[in-house]
Amino acid sequence: MLKAKAMKINSTNNINYKGYSGIIKNIKRAAGNKFAQIDQIGEGVNIALDFAGKAVLVPATIMVASKEDKGKKEYSALKNPVAATIQLMMEVPILMLGSKFIENLANKNKLYKPKSGISYNEKAAKDFFVKTLNEAGQSNSSLKEACIELVEKLNKKGYSRNLKEDFEQAIQTHGADFKKPLKEALSNLDTTHKNLYHLQNRTCFIAAIILTPILCKAEDYFFPKVMNLIIKKPEKKQQPKKFFSLNHFKAHIAKGRTK
Repeated sequence: MLKAKAMKINSTNNINYKGYSGIIKNIKRAAGNKFAQIDQIGEGVNIALDFAGKAVLVPATIMVASKEDKGKKEYSALKNPVAATIQLMMEVPILMLGSKFIENLANKNKLYKPKSGISYNEKAAKDFFVKTLNEAGQSNSSLKEACIELVEKLNKKGYSRNLKEDFEQAIQTHGADFKKPLKEALSNLDTTHKNLYHLQNRTCFIAAIILTPILCKAEDYFFPKVMNLIIKKPEKKQQPKKFFSLNHFKAHIAKGRTK
């Protein structure tokens, strides 16, 4: 009986649709491909998409759809990318530092709760998988050769969905009698990685909410300063002041308009 080979589903079809409706379909397909190629969609992707919307889509909409005069449109359009950049500069450090802090705690096994049985120690899970792979490779040279490059990627770039699929393919093709322990070790690594990833995202999201008042204050402080360096806010047109001269006064007296 033939066994189906593992397939990587990381993009949609490449059909080129024609006509106006086809343009919309092609845009949707391209967007779908981009999302499918994102290995992990979490708080980092959310920040990136939020920045792209404020920095590109909102200003473009204002410039095209707004009926205000050119000066006001430019000022309003520029406000959004400036505000988005300030927000990005504050949120990214929270995400990076927070994620690293949680990862360090997890690797020291300080987040493990025996009662729940949920592990966040990705380093231990990775080491156990590599150890199991090496033991299997000692008596299976074909498996060892197939996984040398994959193990190097795992050590250098870390675990990923695409790498998992490559390991599954190698184990299925070359694993022979070691398929069961290798699949169990890989499944444990995959589960632990997801546990840690979701914990990092939840924690950083909560931290961002708690720090929202501080972020808003910082944005209110820096935003006017940045805007003053880039563009001046359009001022309302002032009516010219009427100049009242001695000749005007004499003319009014002559016409009997003053007492």
